[in-house]
Amino acid sequence: MTRILIVDDEQIQRESLAGFLKKIGYDVSTAESAQTALAHMYKHPVDIVLSDYKMPYMTGADLLKEVKSRHPDVILVLITAFGTVDIAVDAMKSGAWDFLTKPVDLDQLELLIKGIEDHIRSSQHPQNISLEHDSGEVGFLARDAVMLGLLQQAKRVADSQVTVLITGETGVGKEVLAEYIHQHSPRGNEPMVAVNCAALPSHLIESELFGHEKGAFTGATAARVGRFEEAHTGTLFLDEIGDLPLDMQTKLLRFLQSGEFQRIGENKVLKSDVRVIAATNVDLLHAIELGEFREDLYYRLNVINLEIPPLRSRPDDIQVLSEYFLAKFAAREGRSEMILSSKAMAALETYYFPGNVRELGNLLERAVLLCQGPEILAEGLKLQTKADEKITSGKLKDSVGGLEVDLIKNTLEEAGGNQSECARRLGISERVLRYKLQKYNLK
Repeated sequence: MTRILIVDDEQIQRESLAGFLKKIGYDVSTAESAQTALAHMYKHPVDIVLSDYKMPYMTGADLLKEVKSRHPDVILVLITAFGTVDIAVDAMKSGAWDFLTKPVDLDQLELLIKGIEDHIRSSQHPQNISLEHDSGEVGFLARDAVMLGLLQQAKRVADSQVTVLITGETGVGKEVLAEYIHQHSPRGNEPMVAVNCAALPSHLIESELFGHEKGAFTGATAARVGRFEEAHTGTLFLDEIGDLPLDMQTKLLRFLQSGEFQRIGENKVLKSDVRVIAATNVDLLHAIELGEFREDLYYRLNVINLEIPPLRSRPDDIQVLSEYFLAKFAAREGRSEMILSSKAMAALETYYFPGNVRELGNLLERAVLLCQGPEILAEGLKLQTKADEKITSGKLKDSVGGLEVDLIKNTLEEAGGNQSECARRLGISERVLRYKLQKYNLK
């Protein structure tokens, strides 16, 4: 049983967290100060320390330093009501595992603890967790603790029938995660139908989703079954849900509430037994503020939210993913085993990866094709110069935003100001591009 020590000078907070963690099966002790915590750890083994940041005499940061010195195997998570990027970055640099803000989200805390447990187990018995397509092709590889926790949560979600909203940047693997949930659900032997809402012309979306009768509109020369009918008894994956027009959002909401729909040109009400999984890289709450997304639909979709972190925030995954892609592409091209030089791997681990896992795969596919020998050098990766520059100072959010601004500005310039072409090159929808142009005041 995992042993957790909670350190907080506020009794209510201390007892509240302890009660929750005991209830879900953990061995929990408490301490009202950093000094008491150190004394406890001298006598009793501890796996994880959850410590308040702001405490008298010794702060959580001070405790972190002592724990790292005296008990290097113990994992410490800091909690504070005064969360800033600067504090978080300092805590991570000092060796904190993660950083939570008050009031603590208990679901987030449970997920974090499970991720740490997976890390502890994997460090004792190293292994990779993979998500596989039916073809056997590995779609997801993870060593990062947060990702491992996310995958475990996805397993639990798979057994239910609730609607799931998967969020994350372009290229992180949202559809792969949706496929995993479907395959491990009671509907796993039934069809999973995927629809990219951003790729459909607005005048064809309703027909694509709900179908139409012959003669319903110009060009409707035959009746057509929609995706909701195709996915009956299975799963419908709605990718880039943030790009769905408002009128279609209304019809989707009606279906989610009743399970009923109508084909275009037909008065008959049809039913379909479908589990819906949606995904987006758009900030839907911001879209709601702009009047571009229905608030009631958001809360209907967001029963369970699974957020996939960007690749740059999980460097532990880069090596295992790189090894997988190298093996895959080398085998496809009939090449012998290929490796990355130490400098090439270091370059990947410090690269920003605006395109995430998809970009990593593309980089290594190109490198395999162009490399003459068995070893890929750093210069053979041809990383984008601006994104490859190592950030040494400044706030995290400002640094990340600055890189994104530069990438958008440069791509828009290369596309001659054509927003459609710019969006295509960036691998995002035009709507997402417009949102980011507005966000960074680039219009």
